[in-house]
Amino acid sequence: MWDVAVIGAGLAGLTCARELTAAGYRVCLLDKSRGLGGRIATRRVDGVSVDHGLRYWQPETAGLQALTKELLAAGVIKPWSVRAYEILQREVLTPVDHPTVYVAAAGMNAIAKYLARDFTPDENLFTSYRAVSISGQPGQWTVEFDDGEAIKAKQCAVAVPAPQAAELLDTYTSAENRRQVRSTAITQIGAVEYWSRLSVLAGYDSQYRHAMGQLSDENGPEGWMVTDKAGTSTQWVGLDSSKRDQSDGPVLVIHSKPAFAQQYINAGDLQPAASVLLRACARKLVDWVAQPEWFKIHRWPYAYVKTFHPEAALSVGESLVCGGDWCSATGEEPDLKNIDHAYLSGLAMAEVLKASA
Repeated sequence: MWDVAVIGAGLAGLTCARELTAAGYRVCLLDKSRGLGGRIATRRVDGVSVDHGLRYWQPETAGLQALTKELLAAGVIKPWSVRAYEILQREVLTPVDHPTVYVAAAGMNAIAKYLARDFTPDENLFTSYRAVSISGQPGQWTVEFDDGEAIKAKQCAVAVPAPQAAELLDTYTSAENRRQVRSTAITQIGAVEYWSRLSVLAGYDSQYRHAMGQLSDENGPEGWMVTDKAGTSTQWVGLDSSKRDQSDGPVLVIHSKPAFAQQYINAGDLQPAASVLLRACARKLVDWVAQPEWFKIHRWPYAYVKTFHPEAALSVGESLVCGGDWCSATGEEPDLKNIDHAYLSGLAMAEVLKASA
């Protein structure tokens, strides 16, 4: 039996698992995906690494700044030399100051791999395991998976998006004196709301590397990003290929606005949405953006927290806790950057379980 089972290997789950392991707990880390990191995601397309989840690492709280220093010292991340623009009126780029942000040359999921470096696949790290139910009682939990397998743990941390956490808790058949606790927790989690997002990854011929119109700047950083505050489809576009050394053509990542994503988030075919986003960027930037050599589109149903839980973690009785970027560790409304909330929630979940051990 494990001391703790941590369900979800995004930033919150990884942080929780790392803290408990450092404190001497035997921790089992589980995730339904093949990779780690949740939205700290990197995808390989035609041999090229592209960050289709987290755009960059930008700490805003003291807690995450400490981890940022650790990641810098380990060579996992580096400052991104980037010029920033905003579109405040249609198709007009305005240069703006931007605080220092960081990226990983190997892809942003290198952060997740670093945080999980003390976990070994098929020993205490299990990916492609989708938890479908939690049963048992404090001190003796059973987590069952969709393939019929199960693991047992004394304590359990659920670090997944709020709707998934609510579904999992709904399977927990608790004793009579704890049913109200579970029901209250599910109600609280149900109040959390998200904005969705679509991300388009697009690669271009090398001839366009220095043909970016007004975005080309031989005297400044090669990297650039544009935040669109005027349009209805695109929210952000960045030169992803500038994060890492490569001699091939430019690679762009385009993020949609939440309202635009909501129109397509459940569609079987996302190609029409990708075409709209590519054409919109072409009008605002340079015309060749509409004709990539290749492109992929990814849906993120739980991209941004809209309405959050007002505590850093949510205890569900003894030895069972939930958390993630949907928990506000600072008591403030999160903006579109949720990494601080996820990290601080991971720390809070670990502290809850230590206190109840």
